[in-house]
Amino acid sequence: MLVDSRLVAMSHDAGYEIAIMMDTMRLKGGSVAATKQSKASTTARPTLNDVGRLAGVSAQTVSRFLTGASYVGAEAGERIQQAIDALGYRPNRLARGLQNGRSDMVGVLTAAPLNYGAAETLAGLSAAAHAADVTLITGHLDVDDPQWSDAGRILERFLSMRVDGIVVSARIEGLESLLQQTVRNEVPVLAITGRPVPGTANAGADSYAAGLLVMEHLLSLGHQRIAFLAGPRESTESQERERAYFDAMATAGGTVLPIMIGGGWTGAAGYEAGLRADFSAFTAVYAADDELALGFSAAARSRGLSAPGDFSLVGIDDMPQSRYFAPPLTTARMDFDALGRRAFGALRELIDSGGGDHVVVTPKLVIRESTSAPSSVSLSAAKQSTA
Repeated sequence: MLVDSRLVAMSHDAGYEIAIMMDTMRLKGGSVAATKQSKASTTARPTLNDVGRLAGVSAQTVSRFLTGASYVGAEAGERIQQAIDALGYRPNRLARGLQNGRSDMVGVLTAAPLNYGAAETLAGLSAAAHAADVTLITGHLDVDDPQWSDAGRILERFLSMRVDGIVVSARIEGLESLLQQTVRNEVPVLAITGRPVPGTANAGADSYAAGLLVMEHLLSLGHQRIAFLAGPRESTESQERERAYFDAMATAGGTVLPIMIGGGWTGAAGYEAGLRADFSAFTAVYAADDELALGFSAAARSRGLSAPGDFSLVGIDDMPQSRYFAPPLTTARMDFDALGRRAFGALRELIDSGGGDHVVVTPKLVIRESTSAPSSVSLSAAKQSTA
């Protein structure tokens, strides 16, 4: 084992010098590497040569030990590891990438706003990348309407950093053309979106299926006058959830009502919609996500109304707070963390073998206290509204 070794950072006019103070430093089972060196100056960052010198082996042997390219004896390997620990050596991943053609870096393009689904998906991507010892480089479009030029600059930056692949988790009109003009098949690309993008690998949560789940639940309870509270009109996720509303109502023969426009994925947007809503027109509300449902419920309470007595309320996502709403919200669970993890796995498969399946995360209905059969009061109000 290494005995009595210290690293001392000594200030100099032009920078810093690392001085290694060693008193009878020895390696277990090996030769004395240095004896009473009061001041052995090295570079700020130890090199392979430094590790090899301390371990009593060549730099090539240290390289083979780190990469596993060929066999290194157990005793030599132990000395190398001890030297690495003593010097605080960190392998140069960029140099290793030049050798094996991999940077072990993946670019991720995201866009504002990062709502619950986007944030959880990014967390899943990050966790999967960490487990695979891959670095994520995130480029964020901090605008509500991402532009080609902004996205193009971020993609070009990714390519200049020699990323192994790119994940696009942002709504960008004409994404297929943008990728053809910038990436040009240099690296694999996977798009996380509510609707598949032609010409690239895709991953997404099934928003249409989620919408059908909550709609079929409301219809099974006897609701025929159901209002839909939409998210951002340009969002493919909101569009798919709206399509589920129309299809379910057409199948059941229910009364299609004018769409309530939320305009965003926020509680504030839902609250504003709730203040404007005509509660006599419906017996149930299907909100495009849980945050919209939360805001809508708060606005209803401010008007002396509440679910499920005056109307039933459902959302989509099953964000952790949904179970603590007043009342707890019936919703469709979307496992965005799993979406991120599986999307990363699909991209790695594209990088490794050039193939991979389209990733689809299926939703699950979670029934809580915000839904019930239409009350006689809400039915009467809805009938009067149509009279």
